[in-house]
Amino acid sequence: MFFSGIILFFGVHLIPLNTNLKGFLKTRLGEGTYLGLFSLASLLGILLIILGYESNSNFLYSISGIFFQYSKFIMFISFSTLIAANFPTYIKTTTKHPMSLGIAIWSIFHLFTNSDTTSVILFSSFLTYAVISVLIAELRNTEVKKSSPKIIFDALSIILGGILTMLAYNFHGYLSGVNLS
Repeated sequence: MFFSGIILFFGVHLIPLNTNLKGFLKTRLGEGTYLGLFSLASLLGILLIILGYESNSNFLYSISGIFFQYSKFIMFISFSTLIAANFPTYIKTTTKHPMSLGIAIWSIFHLFTNSDTTSVILFSSFLTYAVISVLIAELRNTEVKKSSPKIIFDALSIILGGILTMLAYNFHGYLSGVNLS
């Protein structure tokens, strides 16, 4: 179930990286149907990952407690950049790929704090996807329609990043089975 979820989730997320395939599917299915199926398959993939995830005692490397001390700050940065990717922000214009950056920060930090085989597979998959996404975007080198950034959206991203960090820490146990407190 876990591996099926990873294959489904990342398989679906690789489609938009291939502009020809994405265009073909949007034309063939219609944009609404394409987005609906994309969302449904992504959700199913995440659910399969969550339901199939089983931490094991096969640790691949040792971890340092120092990473736990700074985890709230690092996750705040990750969530804030993820949110900033969806608004016309200075964060977006400065980092160029804020969503991939947020995913990379999130996955690297989880790799620093989870060394069991299943976790390494999961978080390495997210990190690999983030890197591939940036590389393909840079290779395309297409001019993206830019909107003028507004500081209010940066502030909103930071506020929502803080709220999301707080929620993630308070409800991490419900989402992943691992309490952080």
